[in-house]
Amino acid sequence: MISYTATRWSYLLRRPKNYPKDGRIPTAGECYRFVLSNPDVDVCLTAPYNEKQLLENIKAIQAGPLSEDDMNFMRRFGDIVHHTKKWFM
Repeated sequence: MISYTATRWSYLLRRPKNYPKDGRIPTAGECYRFVLSNPDVDVCLTAPYNEKQLLENIKAIQAGPLSEDDMNFMRRFGDIVHHTKKWFM
């Protein structure tokens, strides 16, 4: 399986409305690691803007799957983003 938009078009990298100012925000690398922690995913596409971001992505992916605590954080944060962002078609 191929995954794309692991950062949800960068919404997962932004502070949601009414989110605590000191609250943790995921990095792109954590988003890629989250997706790749799913055993059904074989490939996760990334779209770095520059060489620095590319190297950060590679370093993050080399760190391997997220810990269970980090996986739980990512799920909770994703739920917050999902419920605060309205999609209109």
